[in-house]
This record gives sequence, C-alpha cells and structure tokens, in this order.
Amino acid sequence: MIQATGTHVFTTPLPLEEGELLGNPQVAWAAYGEPSDGKAVVLLHDLAQSHLALGPAEDSAYQPSGWGRALVGTNHALDPAVTPVISPGLLGSPFGSTSPATLNPVTGARWGLDLPPLTVQDMARGVSASLRTLGLSHVRAVVGVGLGGHVALRLAALFPDLAEGVVVIGAARALTEGVREKLGLSWQVLRADPDYRDGLYAPDAPPRKTMRKLRLDLQKLLCGREYLSAMFPDLESARAAQEADADAFADTFDAVSWASLCSAYAGSDVSDGFSQIRARVLLVAGASDAMAPVNRVRDTYHLLSAAGVSARFLELPGPGDHASLLLDSERLHGPLSDFLRRC
Repeated sequence: MIQATGTHVFTTPLPLEEGELLGNPQVAWAAYGEPSDGKAVVLLHDLAQSHLALGPAEDSAYQPSGWGRALVGTNHALDPAVTPVISPGLLGSPFGSTSPATLNPVTGARWGLDLPPLTVQDMARGVSASLRTLGLSHVRAVVGVGLGGHVALRLAALFPDLAEGVVVIGAARALTEGVREKLGLSWQVLRADPDYRDGLYAPDAPPRKTMRKLRLDLQKLLCGREYLSAMFPDLESARAAQEADADAFADTFDAVSWASLCSAYAGSDVSDGFSQIRARVLLVAGASDAMAPVNRVRDTYHLLSAAGVSARFLELPGPGDHASLLLDSERLHGPLSDFLRRC
C-alpha cells in the first residue's frame, strides 16, 4: 500500500466565516493508495486526532495517530488498493495544519490567540481547498468521525457536487446541550489556570494541570464500560491507562488549539445546510455514545430525509460508546462497503 504525507501552503488567503481572511493557511495530509479524481475517499479525523489515520504509532500514552486502522487497509471497508484514501488535517488541529500552535508567516511567531476564530465551515473550506490542490474536484465519498463528521456534512452542503456519498460516524447534527456546555467551557477553565498566562505560555511550559483535567473529563464521555472492558483487564488498569493518556495529552496538545477546536465543535449545528446536500448520507451510531446519542443521530436522519436527502441510519451492534466505534473492522466493513458500492 502506497503511503504519502505532505503539507500544502496556500498562496491566497482563505475567507473565514466570521469575515476575516486567513493568510497563507496550510493543510497537512496523508494519502493511502493513489488518490485520483472521482475515485478517492476523503477521511476526516475527530477532535483529538491527527490526519495520520494509520500512524505511525507515537512513543506516548496519548495516540493522536493510527485511529483509522479499523477503516483503512486490505480487506477493510476502505481498501486503498480499490478505494484510495486522502486524509487532510482540519484547520485548527495542531498536527501540521494551520492552528494556534503553527507559525504566523508574517511574524514568525506562533499564531496563538492572534489566529482568527475558526468554525466547522472554515474547516470544510480548508478541506475543499486542499483537495483542489491535489487535483481532486470530485470524490467518491467523504467519511468523517465525530468532529470530522460535522465537517463532512458541512462540506457536502457547501460543495454539493464534490462527493457522491457522505459517511458520518459518531456524530449528529449538533452536540447535546451538556456536551456543548462542557466543551464550550474550555476557554474559561484554561484562563483560570495561572500557567495559561493569557495564552502566552512557552511551548515547553503549557497549562498541564488544566489540560490533564480537560482530557480526563473528555475520556468520561468517550470511554464507557464497554470500551474499558474490551481494552483492560480491570478498572484499576483502565484508570492507570487513562491517567497516563491525560498526562501525555497535556504535554502534546496545544492548549489554545484545544480550546479553539472545542469552541468550534460546541458551536456547530450543521442542520441548516441539509437542504443543499445532494450526496447520499449514511449515519453510523453507537447505542451508548455520549458524544452522539443514538436518538439524536436518528433525529438527524429524519431531518436529512425531510430535506430530501437520500439518507440511511445504522446503529452498530456490540459496544456502542464513542471510543468503541472504530475498534472492530468487521462490523464496519459490510455496511460501509455496501454503501460505497452505491456511490
């Protein structure tokens, strides 16, 4: 399987939803197989992941890469030999795409709080622009997980002729009120930490204590009993692994980038664009997913159908919390392969 990675730096500014222009943005990407126009599938990552869907594995308890191994690979739903895959990094993600952690090309310093606020719509426009630079004006499908699912739906609404199909895994039209409030408070919680220093902390001296707490809070939403039982022999082992993950996350994930992404996700409701979507849509839900409760995903299916979209809803059998959705390649293979054959 051919793998390639790269970063595209745009020579023209990107207009942002709130009216500002983002000068010389960059989008990191990874390709699996040989993406070509009309044949490729676009794969979009979740809130705390990177564009490196197949890794390599990090030397860390926190693993932002490698999350797509149940989706991409030989005899998987996305087999690069048959369906080449392109995985762009979302704007705001601190793993190579323009984010508060990257350098402002004008000043040479980190963007930090000087980076204009980014929205899910801006992320979708960034993905579209990066695809055009790779010669992809039309793709077979866009597959998004969590936050990436929001971007996929917004992308399909903004650019109705881009994709034949959209697969959304673990996302509804908007987060629940409780999750939106929790993510939306990230800025407030960080500003209360003296180590945050009004966003002017040094890269090697981030607000670790608060970032660790924010990660542990998110883990409670992502990892339910089903996931923990499948991954760890006992509760003590699970707790130790989650604490190690949170420690590594606090050292790895830029704090301003995290708060910016959380704010964008919390403020996103993609239902206003449903009437513009021409692609087929498959919504994949887990029975116990706190990030996208199954009833909320089902409601999203009804809204899509009412807007004239050819939509399908699938509740995965077996473990259903958010962290479990991409664990088992077998239960994803059949439904996704069948859907993609129709695209």
